[in-house]
Amino acid sequence: MGFVAVQWAIEDRTDASQCKAYGAKAAELMLIDTKHNHVTRQVVPCERFDASIHVSADNYVGAITLIDENGSPVSEPLPLGPFEVSGAETTTRRVSFPAAEGRRDTEGQRDRQRPGDRQRR
Repeated sequence: MGFVAVQWAIEDRTDASQCKAYGAKAAELMLIDTKHNHVTRQVVPCERFDASIHVSADNYVGAITLIDENGSPVSEPLPLGPFEVSGAETTTRRVSFPAAEGRRDTEGQRDRQRPGDRQRR
């Protein structure tokens, strides 16, 4: 047995306001053991920005998706693999979701501007 630590961010930030911009209440992690085709699913609060999952030592693929309070996806899934889990150490996977489309500007600083008001540099 081993552990997979999954760490995520939104726009490379771990701020709860980023989850709200997506309308995300949680992150859904799906890990698939490629040898046995066994699926491990875990749902954790979005603003936690990390999860540790206890799995069998083996090879995996997986994905993480931000979901709303109804369990519906509010982001595209981001791949977490392929990767190998050993019993000797924790395997860490890190991903960053892009900005929530249409909800923030390109700098992620101001969300009060209308799309036509943005200035190009």
